[in-house]
Amino acid sequence: MPFSRLHRFGLASRLVALAAIAALLVSTVGGWILRQSVQNTLLRHFEQRLEERTERLLAGFSVLPGSSQIHWLGRSNDEFGRIFSGWYWQLESSGELQASRSLWDSRLDTAGNRPVAGNPNLLQGVDPQGLAVMGIVRAIEIDGQTARLHVYGPAADIASELDRLDRILLFTQLGLLVSLLLTSILQVRLGLLPVRRLRDRLAAVRTGKADSVGGDYGPELAPLAQELDLVLARNARIVDRARGHAADLSHALKKPLSLLAADGELQQSPLLRQQVGAMTQLIDRHLARAGSGAGSVRQVAVGDCVAGLIGLMQRLHRDRGLDWQLDVDRELHWRGEQTDFEEMLGNLLDNAGKWAKSRVCVRARRQHDEVVVEIGDDGPGLSAEQIRETGVRGRRFDENVEGSGLGLAITADIAETYGGELNLGRSPLGGLQASLRLPG
Repeated sequence: MPFSRLHRFGLASRLVALAAIAALLVSTVGGWILRQSVQNTLLRHFEQRLEERTERLLAGFSVLPGSSQIHWLGRSNDEFGRIFSGWYWQLESSGELQASRSLWDSRLDTAGNRPVAGNPNLLQGVDPQGLAVMGIVRAIEIDGQTARLHVYGPAADIASELDRLDRILLFTQLGLLVSLLLTSILQVRLGLLPVRRLRDRLAAVRTGKADSVGGDYGPELAPLAQELDLVLARNARIVDRARGHAADLSHALKKPLSLLAADGELQQSPLLRQQVGAMTQLIDRHLARAGSGAGSVRQVAVGDCVAGLIGLMQRLHRDRGLDWQLDVDRELHWRGEQTDFEEMLGNLLDNAGKWAKSRVCVRARRQHDEVVVEIGDDGPGLSAEQIRETGVRGRRFDENVEGSGLGLAITADIAETYGGELNLGRSPLGGLQASLRLPG
């Protein structure tokens, strides 16, 4: 099986499958060896029985005075005397054929007999009724006369014993496989408990419920857990340092840009003024993105956060008399940094407050594994072409409204750091609707 297909199965499945294959191979090979051993024992025992009967029969053969043929003079009141009993003897001497009474007026076709597998001393054939028999052939000499004596017995006894053995081996193998599989499953479940605990602990770190994976995973996984904690701590330090450097650089650049923006000569140059403004906007955007706490995750109460931001927006836009409608489940939570959530929602709510005519509707819900926040207004909205152009940094569509035009871009940037997205469309109220989707 290709390795790409093996990767579809989990570690537990592969361990159980390997245990099942090993158990099947061992039980099959062991069963075959046991069957061969028992079969050879049965065949040797049957050969001994034939030898014993041959010795007994030899006592009944003799050469009559004046005769050159060996004749049977013994009694026929045993198994060789019962018609078609399965026990037969046949004597071949000087072209004359003699047979036991059990053959009646039939004869054995010994020419086509073949050795028995597992015991070449035995020959396999059929009796006059078509039943399987096994026998031996011996060259004898009595009073100087030679002959070949064939002695056969029924093979059904051995076949029935082997069939019974096969059934015993089959049920034994099935029982062994079932018990080994159950034992393997139990061993795998117990053996992988530390791995599952480590996975759950990592999930807790990812969701903000824990700061480290800790220890107590056994001697095999404890070093791995320690290395994971070291990696997490190192990554956190690197992220914090990178954010600090970005913030320091942004603040260092903003001061000379502010001085340039206030310079009188710069006011006389539209090109320089435009470029200084673009650089300031770009720094503001990246400063907000550098401050994103995607690496610091905790539970954020969406309802409380939205309610607080709407209260702030009502104060900021109180002169416009807007109707702020809120539809948020109070039990709804999002895993992330609260400052990032407030930054994203604040930008979207502020944008809606600037453009709405009279009403802003805010709705938040959980959809599958995501938290979806929809903010719609009854303002002029954006056309499909303008929505496509919102990806242009700092792009604004009405210079009469105060703002830098970076709010949507900054919100989209922060959402992207969490694996989310910001979608713009037409609101049921007639204006713009911003849909913020964040992994829950």
